[in-house]
Amino acid sequence: MFKKIFRASFLLTSLVLFFAVLLSAIVLSIDFDHTEMSALASQADLAASGVNTSGKKYIKNLKGENYRITWINSKGKVLYDNEENPKKMGNHSRREEVAEAMKKGTGTSERYSTTLSTVTMYYAERLNDGGVIRIAITRNSFWRILVRFLSPLLLIMLLSVLVSWFLAKTISQTIVKPLNEMDLDKPLESNAYDEIKPLLTRLDSQNKQIADQMEQLHHREKELKTVTDAMLEGLILIDLDDQILLSNPAVVSLLGLHDTDPLPDDVKEIIDKNSRLAHAEGIVERNGRNIQISASPITSRKILKGTSILVVDVTKEYHEEQVRREFTANVSHELKTPLQSIMGSAELLENHLVKEEDRDSFYKKIHESSAQLLTLIDDIIRLSHLDENQRFEEIKLNLKSPVTEALEALQSSADRHGIKLETNLSDTMILANFRLVYEIAYNLIDNSIRYNKEKGKTKITVKEHRGQAILQVADTGIGIPQEAQNRIFERFYRVDKSHSRKTGGTGLGLSIVKHAVQQCHGTIRLESELGKGSTFTVIFPALPAGADDNSK
Repeated sequence: MFKKIFRASFLLTSLVLFFAVLLSAIVLSIDFDHTEMSALASQADLAASGVNTSGKKYIKNLKGENYRITWINSKGKVLYDNEENPKKMGNHSRREEVAEAMKKGTGTSERYSTTLSTVTMYYAERLNDGGVIRIAITRNSFWRILVRFLSPLLLIMLLSVLVSWFLAKTISQTIVKPLNEMDLDKPLESNAYDEIKPLLTRLDSQNKQIADQMEQLHHREKELKTVTDAMLEGLILIDLDDQILLSNPAVVSLLGLHDTDPLPDDVKEIIDKNSRLAHAEGIVERNGRNIQISASPITSRKILKGTSILVVDVTKEYHEEQVRREFTANVSHELKTPLQSIMGSAELLENHLVKEEDRDSFYKKIHESSAQLLTLIDDIIRLSHLDENQRFEEIKLNLKSPVTEALEALQSSADRHGIKLETNLSDTMILANFRLVYEIAYNLIDNSIRYNKEKGKTKITVKEHRGQAILQVADTGIGIPQEAQNRIFERFYRVDKSHSRKTGGTGLGLSIVKHAVQQCHGTIRLESELGKGSTFTVIFPALPAGADDNSK
């Protein structure tokens, strides 16, 4: 703004000064011409008076100084000229100033010489005898005078330009200073010009509107930050150049990615699958965890502006999905084995391909396979119920009661396998579901019988220790290798598959135990040494002494 005002003021002032000087020169030239013509008239009047009185004698004694004096008779003949020989001069009756003087009494004219750049001024006055006295003076033309005074004029113009520059700068600063000192945050408090009051009023209104909008944006930004910071899922916003515009703290813990880090290649590969114009999903691995990447395009008026990426830890879900798939495959395999045995034996019997004396063994095989199939189905159904995290009725019970029932149910199996069952059962109160505790005890004792050595023993202990109810089943069996102990509670996992087939195990017993223990708010621990036996210890929260026993 200062520059515009300065340029306009400087240019205007310079132009005014230039034309003022030029106009002054023209006015002075005109005034000079008028003065010269007045002087010529005075000289002509004096000469005419002298000639009228003394005649030729007067004019010969007259000194014209810078003037040229010419005496012309009434016929136009030159009688006298102080610069030229009259005899050589032609008739002057047709000269403009002479003719005018003869007719009107006085006459004037100017004649220019372009060659000499001069102008000659003539003034003629009629005499009493009808003749004419003419006075003339020759001077330089206006342009020649102007050229003569060019240097002083240029100096004056230069000084004028300097004065114009100074005045323009001063005026511009004076005009702009109140505007520069104006507080744009509080425009109505400014003492600026009245002419811009409407603008300041509108500016103040816009400032308030902008302040309100900024406050709203700041509030929304804080809300967004609060929400994104509290998210367990990671959120990333990137532009078209893969620069991270926003990310929350969860991104650091899930991907180890900070705002200043470049986008990892495996993440870019997922979001670039559909050229970022459609939703894309994929799984990446970080520190043994499975991280799901879900990318969606960000568009404005159907133009792609960037990509939003949701980062979720799906390790548990991914593992559960893998377990479900493996479980389904194992169930199919485990069900197929006894069914094939049943169908094969039945087909042989149906086609009378079995000798009469061998039929009983085939009937027995069908019965055993059917029992194995039924047991497997029951275990699968039971495990499914436990997977669904159903709410089981909990009562105050003596831990010894369900353990005793399990021992009674398995005593015949122990006798058949030649296993001695030793017990040390103390009264211990817990809050749990009777059926679940029974299944825990039954499966642990059943396994200790199935996988024990010939003429081995199993010791079952129930006791209370430091506010904890403890069920412990220790056997002298074949033991579990160290590398298999972490997987022993997986579904259908068997350390020795041939032995499991021989003993009729389904591979689901310990999985049922694990889930049942969790449902009863307990924990289970395994200690085993290959060839020396295994000890399973289940710990439940014990109830205070004196609690009622609601068990059967």
